[in-house]
Amino acid sequence: MKTIIKYSLVSLLFLSLSCTKDIEKFNENDKAPTSVPANALFANATVELMDYLSSCNVNVNTFRLWSQHWTQTTYTDESNYQLTERNINGEVFDRIYARVLRDVSESRAQVNASTNSDEIKNTQSAVLDVIEVFAYSILVDIFNDVPYTEAIGGVANLTPAYDDAQTIYLDLATKLNAAITTLNTNTDMGDFAGSDLIYAGSTSHWTMLANSLKLRMGMRMADVAGSGSQAMVEAAASGVFASNADHAYIMYQSSTPNTNPLWEDLVQSGRTDFVASRTLGDVMNNTNDPRRAMFFRNLDSTGSIIGNPHGAGGAYPDHSQPGNMLEDPTHPGILLSYAEVCFHLADAANRGWNVGGDAATHYGNGVTASILQWGGDQAAAVAYLLEPDVAWDASMADQRIGTQKWIAMFDQGIEAWCTWKMYDHPTMSNAAAAGTTPPTRYIYSVDETQTNGPNVSQANGGVADDGFNKVFWDVN
Repeated sequence: MKTIIKYSLVSLLFLSLSCTKDIEKFNENDKAPTSVPANALFANATVELMDYLSSCNVNVNTFRLWSQHWTQTTYTDESNYQLTERNINGEVFDRIYARVLRDVSESRAQVNASTNSDEIKNTQSAVLDVIEVFAYSILVDIFNDVPYTEAIGGVANLTPAYDDAQTIYLDLATKLNAAITTLNTNTDMGDFAGSDLIYAGSTSHWTMLANSLKLRMGMRMADVAGSGSQAMVEAAASGVFASNADHAYIMYQSSTPNTNPLWEDLVQSGRTDFVASRTLGDVMNNTNDPRRAMFFRNLDSTGSIIGNPHGAGGAYPDHSQPGNMLEDPTHPGILLSYAEVCFHLADAANRGWNVGGDAATHYGNGVTASILQWGGDQAAAVAYLLEPDVAWDASMADQRIGTQKWIAMFDQGIEAWCTWKMYDHPTMSNAAAAGTTPPTRYIYSVDETQTNGPNVSQANGGVADDGFNKVFWDVN
């Protein structure tokens, strides 16, 4: 089992400084460091990425709402798919490009210029590549075409070209392959080991994460002709996570500024607005899902989720609310889980691809891993897998995998939304005010359109910037 490194008081202070959007300003203060070390930039990029994925702040990340796991009772704009009022789509660019990817780029430059051995440099660069690939893949999954080859070109580069989404994905796969090769032969992370908040310097686990991310990306492209998806998936399958002990997460702390963003948004903010969406509630109630009391509190007398019609608003006390586990400031943030890996393997095996094992076993492993992850036991998982609408049925593979993976991604909002996009299951509700099911991509922000209009207008083949257009791998 991996060891999760804890922040020290000194590193907490340092990381809080490096979290500031404009790190350059510290150069103007003679009491501050003239530069941020590579290992701190690596740690900060990891935290920024994890904070974005974990957040339910409606100014930042709406995917717990867009996946129809949660809805809102008072301020319902985001449950009805509004982006521009809060510049949510612009915030994604800010967080991923200006924080995660910039820190990766600056860290890599320092690694290359260091006097460390070639082994340490190669290992550190490979780990940075994994974080970089993860960040860019998220951007593609959300927007489709995004800036890539010209994205990190210095402060003056305010008008980068937009690259073709599939071309980006294929280049990211090449980078992952190189990182996996490097991590298989180079194991010394140098001072990155003490700043590794996910695996505490275990390169074998970073290799597992790289393979698991490669598996995810390969399965995204499973229906895209000429993508090499099958070869990509088969090559990754033997090196992916093997249990819940392997999956990639960060252990947050009990005090600010290093708590899980969920605690900040659900508890510290005093917000009483998020409740269970009836879409998720109905699916879980109809199958006697043992995770109901883990995901939500304020269930009815039968232990059923009291869901709210999606986007309709209502009274907060009258509905089930995000559970106590999510309000724990130390609740771990998940980058990629073992349960997710199992469902990808189930899909691949069902297609007849050579990933080891059969679809039914991988599917059952995914359901079980999720239940265990949330504190359930093996007996509960066995009973749940006997439910008529849960038991494996190859003739309904998309419905089974899509629905159960969507539920299991309860704490991975973007992945839950992407799961629905991949499988078209479960059936989503029309949001009350929007009158539609969720959009399939974020449109580009007003700021980006104003500052980089000519390039934005050429993105996605020059078609109108519509939220119901699909990202390149969403072909069904």
